[in-house]
Amino acid sequence: MSSGKIVIKITGKFFDNFDPALATKLISVIKQVSKEYRVAVVTGGGNLARQYISRAENIGVNNYYALDMIGIAVSRLNALLIAEALYPLAPEEIPRTPWETREKLETHRVVVLGGYIPGQSTAAVAVETAEAIGSDKVIDLSVIDMVYDKDPQKHPDAKPLSRVKATELLNLMEQRILPGHYQLLDRHAIDIMIRSKITVYITHYGNPEHILEIVQGRNPGTMITPE
Repeated sequence: MSSGKIVIKITGKFFDNFDPALATKLISVIKQVSKEYRVAVVTGGGNLARQYISRAENIGVNNYYALDMIGIAVSRLNALLIAEALYPLAPEEIPRTPWETREKLETHRVVVLGGYIPGQSTAAVAVETAEAIGSDKVIDLSVIDMVYDKDPQKHPDAKPLSRVKATELLNLMEQRILPGHYQLLDRHAIDIMIRSKITVYITHYGNPEHILEIVQGRNPGTMITPE
């Protein structure tokens, strides 16, 4: 990885199904990678964020900006959990903008963050962070192991894709033939990928060792290229 910097995105499902042994393994892997690269880690909010948003709606909160900020606060709580486990490699203060992330990464090997602003998916945050810090790689620890050409839960003949172009992925999503419970990259994230030539690697969050394989040049899941 030529830039010497990488972004790792952790799905909110990792926190929903929190496994201390798996978390300890992930922390260990991040520490290993940080010996050679500066690492920005982006955490999702998961079900807890959705629960708090639902609670807010139930008591009359109907401002979408406010609801998004509640979800972002939960993602930052998850970020703080990981940051504390990585301290002092990572600062305890969670950045709130891409600029803050970039500044903190100049003085720390690892920076952990949640959401930035309302209206952004976690994928968009990860890709925007990569653009801000000058990284050309995002490793997405996702709820799936690979991208398929159609929903494998509905179609037994679905084929895994080891490599797919961002524009092709967008076409698959627009056709609504991918699973509805995850959206890998939204249009905004794909636009950033293309303009800044950022590659995204998809692999399951239960396999943090795949991070090491990816930084070594292998592809254990799906590589989404910025064409």
